[in-house]
Amino acid sequence: MKIIAIDTSTENCSVALLNEDSITFKSEVAPQKHAEIVLEMLDTILKESSLSKDELDGLVLGIGPGSFTGVRIAASTVQGLALGLNLKVAKITSLEALAIEALSKGSSSYVVSSIDARMGEVYLAVYKVEGSALTLLSEEKVLKPENAVAQLKQFVGDSENVVCAGSGVELLKKAGMKDYPKQADFPQAQYLLNKGAELLSLGKGVNPEEALPLYVRNEVTWKKVSEQ
Repeated sequence: MKIIAIDTSTENCSVALLNEDSITFKSEVAPQKHAEIVLEMLDTILKESSLSKDELDGLVLGIGPGSFTGVRIAASTVQGLALGLNLKVAKITSLEALAIEALSKGSSSYVVSSIDARMGEVYLAVYKVEGSALTLLSEEKVLKPENAVAQLKQFVGDSENVVCAGSGVELLKKAGMKDYPKQADFPQAQYLLNKGAELLSLGKGVNPEEALPLYVRNEVTWKKVSEQ
């Protein structure tokens, strides 16, 4: 299977290719430049792998949550490719991408994924590890750090076998979260590939028009607060 994954939900812009058993990826922390570089990254990866877009079997979208502009860039890029190439899209949250990376670096019972949502809030997801699988314990939320810490305590209890990932971790630690090992900073597209391939193989890809971002926070609220 040959698939491309894209995630631009944070300051980091990443594109990755699964070419049968080989993975190639590009990643760059480039705030406010994602729209300029994401297609260049894609073209470079395909060229280095001697592939054309027409040879792709599917696409994977990191749907967020994260920067409103960032998640839209990835979604519009993937939608355009999917429409032009008549491909299905696997959707995976950027919080799960963080959890997958964290778990790839060592075993744990729980993974706490958190992205800085600005305005004094964080996006939060807590996963229980069962074998090599991740089970989301509650839907993704945007919370004040102190509320996020209280919620994750309900899930992990006194367990010390916890790892964390994402740009919201420092805010959680300041709010009283234990100093769990941090295993990743930003969502990376290469960690979307294997699950994306599985979803596509199972027929769980969606049509281009359904490849939409996950905002979690209401966009209208964001604009009103940011304009104050």
